[in-house]
Amino acid sequence: MEILLSGIASFALFHVISHPKSRVSKKVPLAKIKRVQFLPNFRIEVKNKVFHIHHWMLFAPIYVFAQVKGAGILQSDLLHGFLIGGIVQGLMYKDSLKLIHSAAGPFERHGYTPYPIRLLKKLF
Repeated sequence: MEILLSGIASFALFHVISHPKSRVSKKVPLAKIKRVQFLPNFRIEVKNKVFHIHHWMLFAPIYVFAQVKGAGILQSDLLHGFLIGGIVQGLMYKDSLKLIHSAAGPFERHGYTPYPIRLLKKLF
């Protein structure tokens, strides 16, 4: 039950923070050191390409490691729910599987996929 509740809370948190039309997402400060941007997105600029590392791409290996290692805080149901909620929410974007963007134009935020069917089509 803790996994479900923390997953829902994590999904809602990431939805509010990362949704393009969210007021909260617009207020997140820009944190950038040279060609590496940490906030509001994790992006690395290399020549004429931008590597956009989505939050679900960071959470997926952490979740797998927590499942395999499973000691101490890594066994926490709250952590597992948080990671699952973040992964599912991150996969709801149209560009969630796109890692490399062109740096020629401005970085565009692609829309949110409102239907889980699109998510399933994307994965399978």
